[in-house]
Amino acid sequence: MTAMPSSRVWSLAPDPDDARRWHDRLGAAGLAEDSLTHEEDEVLWLVTAFAPYLAMLAVRDPERLRVAAADPYLRREKPKARMAAELAEVLDGVRDAPDLTARLRAYRAREYIRLGARECGLGRPEEVGHELAHLADVALDAALAFHDRELARTVGEPIYLADDGTQRRAGLCVFGMGKLGGEELNFSSDIDVIYVYDSDNGAAGKLTLHQYFTQLARRLGQAIGEVTEDGAVFRVDLRLRPEGTVGPLVNSLPSVERYYESWGRPWERQAWLKARPAAGSLALGDEVLAVLEPFIYPRATSADVVRDVNELNRKIKAELAPGTLHTGFDVKTGVGGIREVEFFVQALQLVHAGKNRALRERSTRGVLDRLFFAGLVNEREARALRDGYELLRQVEHRLQLESGRQTQRLPTDLRALGVLARRLGFADAAELATRVERTAGEIAAIFATLGAEKPYRPEVATLVDPEAPLAKAGDALAALGFRDTEAAAGPLASLRRRLASGGAPATRIAPAILEELAASPDPDQALRMAVDFLQRAGAGIWGLLDENRPLLRLLATLFGTSAFLAKDLASHPELLDALLLAGRAGPRRTHAEIEAAVAARTGGERGEEELWNGLRRVQKEEILRIGLADVAGELPLEEVLTELSALADVCVARTFDLVQASAERRGPVPPLAVLGLGKLGAGELGYASDLDVIFVYDGDEWAHEAATKIAQRLTWALGAVLEEGRLYQVDTRLRPSGQKGTLVSSLEAWRAYHRSSAQLWERQALIKCRAVAGDPALGRLVEAEAARFAYAEDLSPPVVAAAIRTMRDRIEKEIAREGPTRTDLKAGRGGLIDIEFAAQFLQLAHGAQVPALRVRATRPALDAARAAGLLGEAAHATLGSGYRFLRTIENRLRIVHDRPIHEYPRDPVELDRLARRTGYPSAGALDRAYLAWTEDVRSVYESLLGAAGSR
Repeated sequence: MTAMPSSRVWSLAPDPDDARRWHDRLGAAGLAEDSLTHEEDEVLWLVTAFAPYLAMLAVRDPERLRVAAADPYLRREKPKARMAAELAEVLDGVRDAPDLTARLRAYRAREYIRLGARECGLGRPEEVGHELAHLADVALDAALAFHDRELARTVGEPIYLADDGTQRRAGLCVFGMGKLGGEELNFSSDIDVIYVYDSDNGAAGKLTLHQYFTQLARRLGQAIGEVTEDGAVFRVDLRLRPEGTVGPLVNSLPSVERYYESWGRPWERQAWLKARPAAGSLALGDEVLAVLEPFIYPRATSADVVRDVNELNRKIKAELAPGTLHTGFDVKTGVGGIREVEFFVQALQLVHAGKNRALRERSTRGVLDRLFFAGLVNEREARALRDGYELLRQVEHRLQLESGRQTQRLPTDLRALGVLARRLGFADAAELATRVERTAGEIAAIFATLGAEKPYRPEVATLVDPEAPLAKAGDALAALGFRDTEAAAGPLASLRRRLASGGAPATRIAPAILEELAASPDPDQALRMAVDFLQRAGAGIWGLLDENRPLLRLLATLFGTSAFLAKDLASHPELLDALLLAGRAGPRRTHAEIEAAVAARTGGERGEEELWNGLRRVQKEEILRIGLADVAGELPLEEVLTELSALADVCVARTFDLVQASAERRGPVPPLAVLGLGKLGAGELGYASDLDVIFVYDGDEWAHEAATKIAQRLTWALGAVLEEGRLYQVDTRLRPSGQKGTLVSSLEAWRAYHRSSAQLWERQALIKCRAVAGDPALGRLVEAEAARFAYAEDLSPPVVAAAIRTMRDRIEKEIAREGPTRTDLKAGRGGLIDIEFAAQFLQLAHGAQVPALRVRATRPALDAARAAGLLGEAAHATLGSGYRFLRTIENRLRIVHDRPIHEYPRDPVELDRLARRTGYPSAGALDRAYLAWTEDVRSVYESLLGAAGSR
């Protein structure tokens, strides 16, 4: 992605002499510098300058560096399934246990060089943690499968008698605990595991099942954890198992259930928060988690939970002597270290996750996002913990890449500390020490608030005091993080007046309101939206907020995060019920559940306006649900797009039914189909997206007028701004002949147009054609006809490539209009349209011969092209991951700005906020990622269409 300095520019290395030594050793080992590709030179630079441990692995076998550099996933996260497939190839033909041991370590070393390069500049830290955990998963799974086969061949298959009386093969589940379970592994982590097998009611030949699985677990531990001349794959730690080091190595499901039911201790509950079936029988793993759910997540918790977490933290620190910045600060167990971030979020999980299923998340980063949007931490706390966790984890990784040892202590030697600082991008040791000290202080201060009432800052009391002159409020507002203190004065005065009229509950809640607004991502916006909301909310709002402080924090976060969601909530405070329901019911709804909600609001005897407003109310509630889950990290991008598309489908279908029913009362109507195109047709709808639709009816001339009236009425009903707002803006310009054509087309006229007059871009649009409402049989017929026209035999790759390139160039020139002050993430260079057009080129050029390409959505089209051999692994990874990256930014911009927006921000403040909302530590990090992704996307686009056009 980003070009690194040449490996020959040694003065730029954090430790030039050390980097040169490793470079020379690699040359002596057979890595000829003159023959290196650009990627190999880049990896060489990263491992020699930033990760001596990886350089040592490469010296042992220089081919590892070449393989890592050629890996399509050098610059993006490798899927777990891909790792498993690669390891299966490495292990193909494995002869015996020693051979397995050697091959596992060889694959691990190869992957470590790739992952180390990603850690040192080519990837995101959380992705590397995921991949390290997945590497452990696939190694455990492969070793377990091998030894299970060998042991069963020797002693007999392990068979048990199930509850239903049938005999079944017993299996073993390897639970990943700690950082393995949370998919946040380090380069030198132990892997904490627990082994559980199905039942003791059976045997394996002459062995009991306990004996069988004990032997299997020992063999697995040796295969993964035994230190050979090539090291270990991962060191295996079994101390978290029932009864710890004195307990059995393996336990059956019934014995596990009895143990935790009778003897499970608070720290074991805490440990199981991260438990994940990592290898072996994953179905058994799911069963174990279901059985242990009442233990891990009890509905009622003791008030001593926080005390227990604090006590465990105290003991760990006492045992490990975490040190200070001057005596070797331990970034894991030190005061304000990684452990305190983990324990802080786990304490809140232990208290609240029993009733709030959304908090049942294994990764520390993921839990932080969910605590933030559950109202249990404010944005300032979440940001401090998230940023601090990222920094300290990065320090931990770089320490471990220095020597390959499991260490978390900062060097006490100033020169060594300076080298570490430069490897992390700091100017010198002093800058790193200052940053770590500030970070640790912020984390420790937040950790200290567990179980304690946090005092309000003095500026808060000044601002909520109705007697304090507003003229002196500017300094206090600035101290709290407000940027435009003059503009904030007006809303502050309104807030004071509203509080003054709210009685005792308002007086009690006043400081908390301002504190939470100030802690939101955008205090200025949050204050404006809060005032709008409170002016419309009833008098009971004060008591509700007083009794439910997490709700207050959630509202403040929402007001400061998303103008798109906050505007609706401020205009319609009654949506607060939907907000509360969304938090309790979870982030997902089925199509049938959305249909039921719509039917409940639009059924029975209602006036027309009541029908349309009822439909709008459901839509707002559902978008609020989806948006909350999106911002909280509970729904991945793909599910957000699917949920928004399903909501649009239901709204369009219900609106059509109501419009058609009204038309039928006045006379006969023809069969009419509403077809979605664009993102609606593909099921990839975003926030505030227009709906691209066309209308096709079946009938003679008499039907045209009736069909036109229904289409016009439908368009009005979807787009009219009523008391509850608008449903969707409808765009019908993709109909035959565009704006010059009639709004509706007869089936025969539509067919005739696409047979004789349609241009290639219109065939391109038909790729997405999907029936969303109206007559089902006609809709299916038009879908089939659209596919036939789109994937006609007469298209050749050069013709398609030339037409698409011409259209793409025009869009970039006339719509994107990029320059020094403007960047368009959709229409600009390397933007979404590059990816969509690349996929559609492959579909149009090859869809006639490859039926698997005839899909509507972009990501499945890319997957099909890869499977068909039309798109290489690296190109597929670039386009697929680039699409996800750009759509994520687009969704974040839309949810923040309350309008469709494709312009990538250039204002530093806005860019920094966008970075935090998309998981990047800074504006610079996001900017570098954006430039790298768009450059890579454009390169693949040019390669695909340029190569086709030249044939």
